[in-house]
Order: sequence, then C-alpha cells, then structure tokens
Amino acid sequence: MRISELRSQVRAQLLEFAWDQWAQMGVFAATRRADRWAADPEALLLLTFEVGRADARLFDEVLDWLVVNERLVSVQRLRNLCRDDTDRALAEASLAWAAQWRPRSRPGNRRRRAGSDRARAQPLFRGLSSRGTRGDDVFRTHGWLKPTTERSRKSEPPNVLAPINFAFRLRQLLGVGARAEVIRFLLTVDAPRLTAQVIAASAGYAKRNVQEALTHLLSADVVDSVTVGNEQRYSIDRARWATLFGLAADDFPSHRDWPQLFHALRVLARWLDDDRHDKLSDHILASEARTVADQITPELRYAGVRLDREVGLGAEYWQDFVELANAALGALR
Repeated sequence: MRISELRSQVRAQLLEFAWDQWAQMGVFAATRRADRWAADPEALLLLTFEVGRADARLFDEVLDWLVVNERLVSVQRLRNLCRDDTDRALAEASLAWAAQWRPRSRPGNRRRRAGSDRARAQPLFRGLSSRGTRGDDVFRTHGWLKPTTERSRKSEPPNVLAPINFAFRLRQLLGVGARAEVIRFLLTVDAPRLTAQVIAASAGYAKRNVQEALTHLLSADVVDSVTVGNEQRYSIDRARWATLFGLAADDFPSHRDWPQLFHALRVLARWLDDDRHDKLSDHILASEARTVADQITPELRYAGVRLDREVGLGAEYWQDFVELANAALGALR
C-alpha cells in the first residue's frame, strides 16, 4: 500500500468515526451507530480538532456544539490532555472562538496562546487555500487561517440516557471536575481495584487532584479502598450506583482508554498528512515510519490494541506499519 492510499484510508475512517460519535452526542448529523462505550468528551474534541482539518463542516459543527454545551465541557481537562503545541493551538483557538458567542464566558477562555504570530499563521484546513482572505480573527490570533463562518445553530444538548453520553450524566450529577471522571472510570472499567495513578491516567487531571477527589469520595462512603503494600487501591459498588441510575449492575457503559488511543491516532494522522513523505525513498519512508511507531506503540498497547510482532527490515518494515495503522483504526469499531 502506498502512503497516499494509507493516508486516505486513515483520514476517511477517522472522519467517519468522529461524525458517528458526535451525531450521538448532539451534533446535527445522521448515524446508525448506538455505541455502548462511554465517550471521553475532551479527548474526542482533541481528535476532532485534528481530523476536522480535513473536513471543514465537521470542524464547524463541533464548534457549534461546543458553544451549546460549554457547561458540560471541562476547559481545564481539555488543556490537560493536550500533548504538544499543535494540540494546544487548536484547542485554544476553538475555545476562544466559542467564547465570543457567550454573553459570560469562563475565566481563561479568552486566553491567547503566547507567541502567536499573525504573520506566520498557517491554513487550518488541509487542501483549502486561505490566501487573499483575512479569515477569522480569533483563529488568526492563535496562528490559524480559517475562513470566517457563522454558527450553524443546529447542535443540541446530548441525550444523557444514551450510554455514550455517560460522562455528561455524571457531570450533571457531580459537576464538571475530577470527581465525575473518577466515578466514570471506576464504574466502567473492567478491573476490581485500581491505584490513583491508573485512575489519573484516564481522569485527565493531575494525580494530586485525583487523590483529593478520591479522599472526598471515600469520606462520603461512595468508593472503597484497601491498602496493598504501601499503596491504596480503590473500587466501587456498582450495584449501589446502578440503583441510582436505574440500571442493572452489569449494564454500565464500557470503558476505553480514549486519551491514549486518540493521542496515538493524532500522531499517526499528522505524520501521514505531511505530503513531504510522498517524495521519500522506500527505505527512508520505512525508517521514519518506524520512528512514529516507536512513539505510539506504548499508548496503543495501553489502550488494548493488539499489535503483531514486527518482522520487516529496511524498506520491508512499511507493511508492518500499515498493519499497525489498521490495528489502531480497528479499536474504533
């Protein structure tokens, strides 16, 4: 498979996945999916900001959703999940754009990215020229050339009774913060007892914030803990919470390690979208692909993606890389 073919395949599947997820979360779009997993709103936003650079309509509809559902989104968690300057630039531009549509915005939503340079702004949408147009002032301030658009005003609040929107249901109950993320993780993950460090990896907050949340939840007698060695491990009584939500104890949505999986997919998509790789020799292309694989493989494995053993040497490694990309995409099905 040529890199151009792999690029098209990855882009198409990521866009299809993003549309299907957001359609179940309140974006105006059709989908036949009804996923039983619990979505991670902020991790999905970061993935969508990246893959939406190949679909302006998706990007703009998600911005519209962000305005409508601002109170259900954690700005701090979104920033915590950013892993590099591109993540941060996309997130800050989108937050600032959404803030201009609200009469009273949260503190910090209008924060501008330090060092942004209007003169060096780059096109937001791939394959769409922005030359000769000033574009959107908010995005330009954050280093992006984006055509000026109005809100579609088609988005709705998510249906909190749908399994995919379990995070929003918990935020309605517990507020937008570490406690809701801790409870979501404990109720959906298939593991008996977990450390604060493991919980923090999914919660998207600093370990000290997660530890504080766990301490308060323990005091409220809604989570349990035992000490193993010198480490506390936490669990939750699903039956008690199932009664609260009107569910069976085994009917909670399933857990996925979305922050890790989506970051790996962002790295993969950005690398593939760099058309400079089209001009590389087979050997150099395979070598650079191996570097990308080394970066994302630990996160894919953390997210439960089964990866075949690499066998290709030199230019032959490219086929291993194609199989790795397909395995990563398979986790979205």
